[in-house]
Amino acid sequence: MKNSLLKFTQNIIYAFLPLLFTVSCNKSDSAGMEGTATIQVAISDVSFEAEETIANRAATTTETTIQRNTMELNKDFLVVAELHPENPNLLKQDQSKAALDTTDLAADIHYRLLVYTQAGAFVAERDYIRGQEAATAALALDGGSTYTFVAVSLNQTTALPATTPAVATRTLANSQIVVNTGTSALMYQRQALTVSGNAINRLDIVFKHQKPSMNITINSTQTGYNITAIAATITPHNSGMTVNLSSGAFTQSGSNASTSVNYGTNINSQIITTEVNINAANNNITRFSLNSITIGSITATNLAPFTNLNVTAGVRYNLILNIVPNDQFLTYQGRPAARINGVIWARHNVGVATTVNADAAPMTVNRHGDYFQWGRLARSGAGNSNTANPFFASNAPANNSWNSGTEAAPIKTTLDPCPTGYRIPTRAEYTILRNSVTISNLGPFTEGATRFDSAKVLTSTRNSQVRLTLPAQGWLTVSGSAPYVDVGIANRGTVGYYHTSFGSNNPLTMYSFFNAANLVESNGGTNAAFKVVSMNIRCVGIQ
Repeated sequence: MKNSLLKFTQNIIYAFLPLLFTVSCNKSDSAGMEGTATIQVAISDVSFEAEETIANRAATTTETTIQRNTMELNKDFLVVAELHPENPNLLKQDQSKAALDTTDLAADIHYRLLVYTQAGAFVAERDYIRGQEAATAALALDGGSTYTFVAVSLNQTTALPATTPAVATRTLANSQIVVNTGTSALMYQRQALTVSGNAINRLDIVFKHQKPSMNITINSTQTGYNITAIAATITPHNSGMTVNLSSGAFTQSGSNASTSVNYGTNINSQIITTEVNINAANNNITRFSLNSITIGSITATNLAPFTNLNVTAGVRYNLILNIVPNDQFLTYQGRPAARINGVIWARHNVGVATTVNADAAPMTVNRHGDYFQWGRLARSGAGNSNTANPFFASNAPANNSWNSGTEAAPIKTTLDPCPTGYRIPTRAEYTILRNSVTISNLGPFTEGATRFDSAKVLTSTRNSQVRLTLPAQGWLTVSGSAPYVDVGIANRGTVGYYHTSFGSNNPLTMYSFFNAANLVESNGGTNAAFKVVSMNIRCVGIQ
């Protein structure tokens, strides 16, 4: 009896084993797809976008959105103001860089993560503190589902305002936060992700700034005096904003007034810097005002360095105000120089003895400087040379041969032929010069290999006693293609060609060019010969 019952029981178990095994396997497979998905949050980067990217234009090294203005502080000093976006494609001579200004999110910054279904229904919300993410309750979602993740931060160490509306009626389309501090930043990201069950899913947050930001530096180094007091404002600016969490777009709220530029304790120095987040829509009427500034014993009021700035959301700008002595002749680094609109220019071309009267009339051969091929230290010839010797038939120098920095912040290299304390100018510095002078001719502007009698005279618009005289030396030109053939002197007496430190893949080089009628900044286009022809150099002081 016992044996019969045992055998019956065994038969029942054996009969159900395949079914039990099948159920177990199916349950395991299902759990792998539909189990709990744990979300692990990680901050990757925080970035400002380049102005050209936002405007949907191709960012090139020849394009410039730098805005400038010069005004008198008093009879002795000028305010030279420059605003430019922090754009690697614009300010760096490396076109492989992405058009983003990227940093890390600082410790203790608060940020919020909101989760929605594909249909836009609200699922969950978590607040995090940078560096303390483990203190926030874990976020668990359904494996195998696709969600929309929205991350937002004001870049502050205090809690974010509450999300509205209430959870019961909240959707992706109507979610928003109302911010009552107009000077806060706004950083945002939205991404879709299909999560895996029974696994940790890493969510990489890459914040992008949504508001324009302005880094404002005032530099009085050239005066020798400290900035001891300042009151500055930016307008238009609103005291609050409403942020649409479905897109990161924001609309202004609260009062429409100026915002103060607060330097805090960063004062009583010759260089002071602060950053301001501007709560305004894209516009071209942003105004930066110096209501009052004290430098040494000088106090000036009611200055407006910029009244019609172009400001774009999501872009960080550098506003630099240099307080410089008015245009004047001076001795700089032991050499005769002229300060024009804040830039110190040598009064002689490279290769000319500094004891020679730089501005005497008529122009003479002893004020004609040396010729140089682009990017090289060795001169191609003296001021009276008719052929290049030595002559390099290849356009081999790298684009950063004369400037290892940027157009905005140039750094002299060991291949720069300028004397100690000076460097080759940037294209922007030639533009500043052209816009700060009246232009006249000295001599007949007649071409010939022995015509050393013509020059361009650039006279300061602020001080008629201050001028630069640039000989019309022509250039030592070439023919053919690489390896090029030295042709020798051309356009002597009628044209002046002056190198800048700019080098790129396209255009190859930039240079300043003048004839009897014009003074312009030009470029070599795609013609590689422009790195082989020999031009002159007029240096600027390193300040």
